[in-house]
Amino acid sequence: MNEKGGLQKEAMTRSERRKQKRPFVFVCLLFVVSACVVGAWGVAKQETSEQKVIEQFIAALRQEDMHALKQFIDAPLEKEVSLSPLFAYLRKHPEGYDQIKKELAQQKDDRVYIKGLTSTPPIFLMKLSQGIYKFEPALYHVYVQTNEQGARILINDTYVGETNASLVKVGEYVPGLYEVKMVTDEREQTKQISLFGGERIRIVRFDSN
Repeated sequence: MNEKGGLQKEAMTRSERRKQKRPFVFVCLLFVVSACVVGAWGVAKQETSEQKVIEQFIAALRQEDMHALKQFIDAPLEKEVSLSPLFAYLRKHPEGYDQIKKELAQQKDDRVYIKGLTSTPPIFLMKLSQGIYKFEPALYHVYVQTNEQGARILINDTYVGETNASLVKVGEYVPGLYEVKMVTDEREQTKQISLFGGERIRIVRFDSN
């Protein structure tokens, strides 16, 4: 009789243990599910925030809104002329807005560009700095190649130097449409270059004859 009672008591104890474990398992499952939901919500919120900022940035470019662009662009923009070449390019090539937008969307999933090491930088690099999204324009390194010595070089009618070697670096420029002139006492040569995607280093070649 005592043995039978002992077995019943042991069976009841096991049953009670299972009942005690159920709330614990339920709490663990609830915690895991909650963590997944919160994580997914956080990712979705970040993607929505990034997309919203990209749309606002593209809108500011379309409107050529310098006040708004100064808040977005991570580069010194003291004068409107600093973005004039970009505006000129986009007026001539409106498909450029879609190209910028596409590149920025790709950066959300695949941020592989390393500044200074990649030869083909994105037109704008999207960065998160102190909780604020910024857009850093690519800087294209422009060189002039010619055998003409002592020729004056102008970019968008601004004097930038003279040719004292066969290959001369004339500066670094943000994306846009530029006019490069080589002027001597005898003649003037003009070439137009588009700095909008592609190789970071650009060489403008002029004839010396």
